[in-house]
Amino acid sequence: MEKANNVAVLIDAENVPAAYATKIFDEASNYGNIVVKRIFADWSKASVKGWKDEVNRNSMTAVQQFEVQPRKNTIDIALIIQALIILFEKDVDVFCIAAGDSDYTRLVRELRERNKTVIGLGARNVNQSFVNAFNEFIYLDADEGAEEPKPSKKRGRGRGKAQQPPAEPKQAEPELIDNKRRSDLFNIIDRLIDNNGKAYYAQISVEMKQKYSDFVPKNFGCNSFKKLMEKLLPYLKRYALGTEADGTTMFLVRKK
Repeated sequence: MEKANNVAVLIDAENVPAAYATKIFDEASNYGNIVVKRIFADWSKASVKGWKDEVNRNSMTAVQQFEVQPRKNTIDIALIIQALIILFEKDVDVFCIAAGDSDYTRLVRELRERNKTVIGLGARNVNQSFVNAFNEFIYLDADEGAEEPKPSKKRGRGRGKAQQPPAEPKQAEPELIDNKRRSDLFNIIDRLIDNNGKAYYAQISVEMKQKYSDFVPKNFGCNSFKKLMEKLLPYLKRYALGTEADGTTMFLVRKK
């Protein structure tokens, strides 16, 4: 039986809201058995008050780090030191770092250079170079921003017809992927087809994630890469979709 990965979860409580606690541990548990749970903050601050209940609920070890001087990176340093201690003293395969601070970029690189898988968790407003330092980066706010409910129609007074509110201009939907990613996606698909005759979904997934660590289905509201590709197909009109005889292995070829 294959050994499950041991996972360490490290949270910078000062730049990740407590509302994401459940999602952080749900995501981390997908990578193996969580054996280390550490959360770092100056717990005298009112801004981290919301995390105190989550510490007990999720059986975390809270690390106190007083701020020596305002705007100094004392929490960052404490987390980095603990991560390195865990690296050399504990049997951990996967590090999940919940933070939004690019000061951790060098730590991520060091962990990956030592053959550790490093998963980032944070909001969409983080620096892209920080995101791309990880093996995978999961946006904690990926499922936010749902459409607001439409106002109910009100009937006019008297016997006249119901008055309709003025039509609002239709707003263009945001692009699923930007031009750079679209171009890279085309290049990967074309190269795979040139080399193998087919661009298999599994290969596309691996190569795109090597370039963009946040190219993860759940960041696009999908539960599988197949679902993500279904969303992307409107951008891929130059290709035809195919399925192998097993009925599950999917690929793209150029349209004739």
